[in-house]
Amino acid sequence: MNSPAETKILTRQEAVRQAGQWHTEGLRIVFTNGCFDILHLGHIDYLEKARQLGDKLILGLNTDASVSCIKGPLRPVVDEYARARIMASLAFVDAVTLFGESTPLELIQAVRPDILVKGDDYAVKDIVGADFVIQNGGSVQTIPLVRGYSTTALIEKIRKAYDGAGQRVSGPDQR
Repeated sequence: MNSPAETKILTRQEAVRQAGQWHTEGLRIVFTNGCFDILHLGHIDYLEKARQLGDKLILGLNTDASVSCIKGPLRPVVDEYARARIMASLAFVDAVTLFGESTPLELIQAVRPDILVKGDDYAVKDIVGADFVIQNGGSVQTIPLVRGYSTTALIEKIRKAYDGAGQRVSGPDQR
């Protein structure tokens, strides 16, 4: 039996069908995408704010292969099924769908969101799919990121805390 979170993990075809149903119901669909490898406060804050912009939030999640292409061969740390299930477990995420292309453009064109969202580390002119969403009557928003939180920084912090043998180098929790 699927968990409630697993029911929110959709194939592309299912995501398109669901988005169509939500559009028919007059609901405003927000779309964002990313790797979301090692969930942290920055992700939570960003996704909560994205969802507040509309009625439903669809999250396009990079596959493991696409994360490796973007972030390097040691990433992702968390596999795509686990990342999808974690993201789907969040109350403010209504659907998660994987994409393996180098950009989410095809997925954006298929889902046809009313609002496309990225972090404020992007200029609207540089957001993949922005032109398409605007040309189809939607809007593009950027959300201020919580400074000091990133998966890359978190991985580096963990790496520095432990030596090559997996022993903690220093800290109050040594026992």
